[in-house]
Amino acid sequence: MKEPVTYQNLFGETITVSNKKANPLLKLFGKGPEGERCKSCRHLYGKEYDKVYYKCELRGDTNGPGTDHRVNWPACGKFEAE
Repeated sequence: MKEPVTYQNLFGETITVSNKKANPLLKLFGKGPEGERCKSCRHLYGKEYDKVYYKCELRGDTNGPGTDHRVNWPACGKFEAE
């Protein structure tokens, strides 16, 4: 995983930028229950080939990396426990 990048802006303020991707469903549905992760949600499923590629039913599936879903992302507002 890449480390966050820290730099100073034109006003001399220190800015830290994270290189982590966030759960894209948080923008659509808001935050889910505190402390819950996608791995506990019934919408998450895995497609097994040479390794497992996790997908979320709510995002769709393009059969490519664009819709791969990380199991440890914070749950969204559509979270449903398994």
